[in-house]
Amino acid sequence: MSAPIAATPSLPDIARLRPRQQMAMECARCARYLGPNGEVLCDVRHQGLLFRLWICGPACRSPTPGLRTGVES
Repeated sequence: MSAPIAATPSLPDIARLRPRQQMAMECARCARYLGPNGEVLCDVRHQGLLFRLWICGPACRSPTPGLRTGVES
């Protein structure tokens, strides 16, 4: 029997983020410009590279984390 897994907020898919979101210029959830504001969401590895993802903070109200706003798949 394994231990229960703690519920964690869903993380954005790093492969689907725009470069400006990966480089902490825009929010990783809603793609708004961060400027001097923001909070660290998490550190993730993608293709062997370490990325620190940033979000707007508590004000980020993205309905679907990880999806780019205004871009159709």
